[in-house]
Amino acid sequence: MNLPELGVGLNWFPELDPVLKANKDLVNVLEVEPQSLWRRDKGSDSLVLDPASVEATRLYQLPTLVHSVALPVGGTLAPPEVEAAHLAATSQQLSSPWVSEHLSFNRVRDESGEWQSGLLLPPCHTIAGVEAAVASVRALAASQSVPLAIETGVNYLRPRKGELPDGEFVARVADEADCGILLDLHNIWTNQRNGRQALADYVEQIPLERVWEIHLAGGHYHRGFWLDAHSAVAPPELMELATRIVPRLPNLKAIIFELFPAYLPRISPAAFRAQLEALHRLWARRNTASSIKAKRRGAAPIGAHPSPSEWERTLAKLAVHKPCVSPLAEEMRKDPGLAVIREMVEKFRGSMVVRTLRLSSRLIMLERGPAYLEQLLAEFWKTHAPQPFALDEASAFASFLREQKPYVPFLPEVLAYDCAVLAVALDGEERCVPFGADPLPLLRALGAGRRPTEVARGQYEIRLTPDLVEAEVRALSVMDVIH
Repeated sequence: MNLPELGVGLNWFPELDPVLKANKDLVNVLEVEPQSLWRRDKGSDSLVLDPASVEATRLYQLPTLVHSVALPVGGTLAPPEVEAAHLAATSQQLSSPWVSEHLSFNRVRDESGEWQSGLLLPPCHTIAGVEAAVASVRALAASQSVPLAIETGVNYLRPRKGELPDGEFVARVADEADCGILLDLHNIWTNQRNGRQALADYVEQIPLERVWEIHLAGGHYHRGFWLDAHSAVAPPELMELATRIVPRLPNLKAIIFELFPAYLPRISPAAFRAQLEALHRLWARRNTASSIKAKRRGAAPIGAHPSPSEWERTLAKLAVHKPCVSPLAEEMRKDPGLAVIREMVEKFRGSMVVRTLRLSSRLIMLERGPAYLEQLLAEFWKTHAPQPFALDEASAFASFLREQKPYVPFLPEVLAYDCAVLAVALDGEERCVPFGADPLPLLRALGAGRRPTEVARGQYEIRLTPDLVEAEVRALSVMDVIH
């Protein structure tokens, strides 16, 4: 496939602008998560591209790759057509030569309907799982005007007897769906460190000619597991493995370093620049191998296996603490990786609530302590499934708080204020928020991270306009608001 060589790049977030500016001579391409550029249209629930966000990605005048994080193609449910169309529109707007998406799943359908798992989860590694993933990959690829690559995922569960090895599962899907591969080396190395297939064996099984892109990142240990946290520079051991793999990839077009903005303060400017320089040395090694070793393809596993839909329902239910009784559920409960998945789901959901209902969450923690907020969230999760959008998650939690009426002074007013700020930002309509206390010292204290004291009681009102809330909403990552 005739794709352009793009070079070394970064995943783009507005918070990374300072390091982009400082290292512009070492950054050849930006990779953008399209969902971070979407917003809800005023007066409707439909999603549209945010022109200001799109323009922000063009300021550096660099080629752009679109890397989706919300339409995974590893499960039995194909990506929703509307969101697939938004992905296509985004890639066209940014002139992305290809798009990529995860070979995972995050949506399931059961007796209660269709719902989200709150996290990208590993697919069923069987022949039937391959067939389901191939159908999803083909469905998404058919909706796009540019080629599609599937990202190799992280998996915290132990290998199951008789399942396809990780590399072979990806190989079968990529070959049968005739798509590219985004080889996330840190994901595969994470799997290796947590007891799954060795990275070297994985690479021997995948069709190397289909690898168009590589991701590299760093992580950290947590409760005995190495996490794909995008929290540091790539470890030296991983970089050493990459130097052996890159020369064997005849169609490699880009190498992307992934870092979550929250971890940027932990990396010195010198270390960040050194990472980019190392990636350029790695890029220079591409296409230097004399030959590509033929991939190995094992025999299809035999024996009884769960269907892909049973696998997805069971894992998703257990991940969000939904009732689930079956032999497969009992088996999964014994897997220590399930606790890691559950914690990651909870942390992600909690972060969406805390960053969207910013002042309300801060007030609860200042008045009753962080543990009390965690207790409220745990109770909320028992009765509410994860939502794909942070606004929906926050709205559901706000309704939960109104029903529960926890004893937190000024919480009803501050909660109404948080919700009104988001509503004004979405539809552009002014709103008046009544307060039973003087709102200015109350909101100023919370904005500064201080517990409100000596706030006068009385009847007050704040009028919120789009201009007044713009700065506050811009302080939130668009990704926090949308997903």
